[in-house]
Amino acid sequence: MNRCDAKQKAFAQRVYFDLKICRKWSKLHAYFNETDKWIFFIGTPSDDQALIFVLPMPCDKQLTVDDLFNLKSKLSPALPSDMNENISSVLMAIVANDCTIGYFNFTNGLPTITTSEIVQLETVINPTISMIDNEFIDEIKSDISTNKWTTTDTNTTWD
Repeated sequence: MNRCDAKQKAFAQRVYFDLKICRKWSKLHAYFNETDKWIFFIGTPSDDQALIFVLPMPCDKQLTVDDLFNLKSKLSPALPSDMNENISSVLMAIVANDCTIGYFNFTNGLPTITTSEIVQLETVINPTISMIDNEFIDEIKSDISTNKWTTTDTNTTWD
């Protein structure tokens, strides 16, 4: 990995930590594209999902429309010859100088939705609503109107 600049290495490391440690991706492997001098990853959030290209990029990197359209074909030649999985999308991880990461998913055409994703969507559409009684609501309204939010209680915790 000594063939690319230190800034790209640092950004790739931040993306790796975010995906692997914070977002708990099950697989994430690093590769290097000699032509464009890009560090990129192949990974998946869970074992039942398809592999995805992940391309860390600094926010000041300028790409043409052709570059964006051909991301997958530019990254594919850097993969080992025994990797024969069809990788359908590229997740571009744009890293700002303050280390904020924005993710943008690029696919050819519309992505296919798996059964597990449909179940997750149905759960989001029909959320479980907790029941709060009127006494609790009245107490909150009273505290707000009289400005009685106490902070002297030692058992109070703030999120």
